Parts: sequence; structure tokens; C-alpha cells
Amino acid sequence: MNNEKTILIMRHAKSSWDDSSLKDIERPLNERGRKDAPAMGRFLADLGLIPDYIVCSTATRARETIQLLAEIMEIDEQVIRFDATLYYEGTDAYVAAVRNAPEEAAVVLVAGHNPSVEQTVARLSGGTAAKKITTANIACFYTSAPTWEDFSEVNTTFKWLTGPKDLL
Repeated sequence: MNNEKTILIMRHAKSSWDDSSLKDIERPLNERGRKDAPAMGRFLADLGLIPDYIVCSTATRARETIQLLAEIMEIDEQVIRFDATLYYEGTDAYVAAVRNAPEEAAVVLVAGHNPSVEQTVARLSGGTAAKKITTANIACFYTSAPTWEDFSEVNTTFKWLTGPKDLL
């Protein structure tokens, strides 16, 4: 077995625009989002990629995505951290979330929003995965960094990008 660590970058599932009185950060998932989030959890579980550490935006739609994913994967909520910088700041916040992972974690998942998710995936893949990332999509990377703190684009390899529509 190798010592590579796995990084999963996820965009929240499909959100609802039904209630125009809600602030953007308060928008919940819609019906499709409530189906897609657990589907992506099952997909990860089937691959044996159970996150040991999750960092999620504080936005309602991101929180609901991760709660549904964690529930289907039977992940202890103690491994989930909520971080407002994933909503308000850009790519550096996503990289910092990974670098701050506990060393015992082998699989780290960071969940948030576009354009930051797309920009982070493009940055970590050296541009090879620079494409539109739709809701509930997950990008997978491996890093050979000896510690999470040492993680960067230089020691990270893009593996795949998939979403709910790919699972049909």
C-alpha cells in the first residue's frame, strides 16, 4: 500500500431558488440536490473513499450536501468542520483547508462553491481539469506530500472528476 493521501474537492448539490427572500448563503437544496448528495456518497463509499476529515462551507446548501453525504456513508459528524472562508474567499481557502487537515487523515474532502471549486481543481491539476464543474461533482486528487501542511500543486496528481449524471 502506498502512502499517498487523497483529496476530494466537491461542489455543493443543486440548490433551490424558490424563496427569493433568502440570502444566497441561506439557500437550501432542491429535490434533485437531496437525491444527488447521497448518490455521490454511495459512489465514494463504493470506491472505499470514506473521508476522515471534511471541511465544508457554512452555506446552507453546502451543509445539507455534506450532511446527506455523511449520513449515507455513516461518517461520524465529529470529522466535519464548517468554514466560512470557503464561502467568502477563493482558492487559497480551499488549499488551506487541506493543509490544516489532521495528519492521521488519509482522505480529506473539501466542499464549497463555484467559482472557487473550479479554480481550485484547475490549480491542483495544473490546468488539466480546468472545466465547468456542475453541482455535486467531485474531483479526486492524490498527493505524495509527507504531511498535509506540505501539500501543494507540485506534489498532487489529478485522478478523476465525476458527478451524479455520470453515475446513471
